[in-house]
Amino acid sequence: MSISNRSRDKAEELVLRLRAQFPSATFELDGTPSGHDLVINGTTLGLREDDALPIDPQFLEREMLVAEVIMSPEETVLLKAAKKQGCSIRPGRAMLEGQLVEIFDFLTA
Repeated sequence: MSISNRSRDKAEELVLRLRAQFPSATFELDGTPSGHDLVINGTTLGLREDDALPIDPQFLEREMLVAEVIMSPEETVLLKAAKKQGCSIRPGRAMLEGQLVEIFDFLTA
């Protein structure tokens, strides 16, 4: 898994937390999405049309699924770039809808 963040300290902190939960997994900091099947933007980058992209779209490959946590705009600049590269895309709303049952169970348990 490759982790990228605008703040290297936060990326390193996330990797430490993930390693504690998944000790056999391999993590890389500041990698490119090359070689991955799934690319997820879990940052706020994309809320505005003039935001920087969280990754360089030149590394996106047709076989990748690119997903977004941002719900508005529905199609962020990253998703537009991914679609242009021939990738499958999933907007943020789809990610939220996929979690609704688990959120409800958590909140009502």
